[in-house]
Amino acid sequence: MASMIRRAETWNMDLDRYINRIVPPSPLHRLPSPISRFLGYRKEQRQDIGNVLGAFWSFMGAFCGLAVIAAVFNNTGSIQMHRPPVLIASFGASAVLEYNAIRSPLGQPRNALLGHTFSTIIGVSITKLFLYHSEFEKVRWIAGAISCGVASAVMLLTGTVHPPGGASAVLAATSPEITEMGWYFVGLVMWGTTLMLIVGLVINNIQRQFPMYWWTPLPLRETRRDDVEVGPTGDGGLEEKDPDLQEDGPQITVSAAGVMLPENLALNSEEAKLLEQLRVRLGRKQSAPSERSVSSGSTVNMTMVPSHTASNLEGDIVR
Repeated sequence: MASMIRRAETWNMDLDRYINRIVPPSPLHRLPSPISRFLGYRKEQRQDIGNVLGAFWSFMGAFCGLAVIAAVFNNTGSIQMHRPPVLIASFGASAVLEYNAIRSPLGQPRNALLGHTFSTIIGVSITKLFLYHSEFEKVRWIAGAISCGVASAVMLLTGTVHPPGGASAVLAATSPEITEMGWYFVGLVMWGTTLMLIVGLVINNIQRQFPMYWWTPLPLRETRRDDVEVGPTGDGGLEEKDPDLQEDGPQITVSAAGVMLPENLALNSEEAKLLEQLRVRLGRKQSAPSERSVSSGSTVNMTMVPSHTASNLEGDIVR
């Protein structure tokens, strides 16, 4: 049991390792400058402005963002049919991240939109399950606590942590008017978060930069490049190899040009003779392409390492 707990301390679930391979690199640098600027792109990163101007733009952003959301919600007939609150409380917490701590990863578009979305889906789902209880009002607080806990865990595992999302999950269970809205609350929060991000793109990019990134701070093109290793092919060339197919640890490479051994590896006479025979055989096949039994597209799955060559084999023999 103790060993399992120790192993669990090292467990990590990194979805980005797989998702980032298919996410296209940002196209913002190709857009006209006035457009790319208000989408957060900068050719050179600059230090943020001082806190005096920062406080001013934080005030302007929070005021404009929440005002836009309230104006849209309270003047849209289809929304008013569901009798929503004047302003969803969790948007106030989001406003602090979206317009104040704009360099924090917690307030970037991915975290804001997906964090709120996942949390509201979880909050509504758990609340609907609790509604089957005959005395729901007495256990409503339990639904809110469970909703927040599950939402927090899901946001962490998906890399979408956005603290106001936890408030959205709690509201789905504890606010009667929001509980009555049901699944409509999910769409409402997504729409409000989108409006808040749009206002942020305008207000925050006048003298500041927002967002710092849309999906990940890692350069996606380089990330995918790092996922690929280069190794030798059977005909003496090089090709890209998936690192998931590579084996860890030192390896021996035999080619017509010589034999590469890991450092500090000693061979006996029989091992040295076997490797020399393989080298000679490869040399003969290279000189007679028509007799090769391996197609030109096949590869040899091994890694070239700086080490000994065939000429040094005899010195490695253990007598």
